[in-house]
Amino acid sequence: MGSLQTLAFLAGLGTADPSAADLAAPVDLSGVDMVVVTGGGLSVAATTDPGRPLLATLRRSEDCAATLRLEGRVLTVDVREQSSVWPRDCRPSLSLNLRPGADLSLRPAAVSATLNGRFGAVAVEAKAAELSLAGQARTLDLSARALQATLRADDPGQAIRIQADAADLDLGFRRGTPVSYQVDARVSVVDSTIPAAAADRPLVSIKGEFVRARIGYAD
Repeated sequence: MGSLQTLAFLAGLGTADPSAADLAAPVDLSGVDMVVVTGGGLSVAATTDPGRPLLATLRRSEDCAATLRLEGRVLTVDVREQSSVWPRDCRPSLSLNLRPGADLSLRPAAVSATLNGRFGAVAVEAKAAELSLAGQARTLDLSARALQATLRADDPGQAIRIQADAADLDLGFRRGTPVSYQVDARVSVVDSTIPAAAADRPLVSIKGEFVRARIGYAD
């Protein structure tokens, strides 16, 4: 999938006609420590808002087959296209409000994710991924062929590891936060307003073929 096709595909996620969508029964997340998402493409909005019910809600169209399976303290969401007739209209959207510190693993083919809150381990593994994170993740691992990521970190956490064939990154940290980073790419353009702090194991590790990264303060 080319970069322009990737962007167009990600932009279309979650924009299906609401009148044709099926809203799955909400799942109680009060006892859930981790959410795992697999399958085809979807959009995800996750928060850790203590003022809202701890629930998972999935909206899907008739061209999607979806399962939400709760095993112990782990919720697994799997979404697949079930129609073989073109044009398909499987653009599901998943809404999560988790307990602070919960882990999130996103492993669909393509994902557009907006995360707002304080999370534990966040991992994204996809062919195409678009991620926006405001708040904190204890660890952040991003792996994709094509990746767009925006980070506004109140706390940088323990490690940020990014690997992509093509990556467009905008990483913002709270002013005064010591940030060590390392970029290993065949072609890279790095615009940083933060002096890289010395460290044997850098806080931010970026690997890829083509990388464009902006690293600075968010305020």
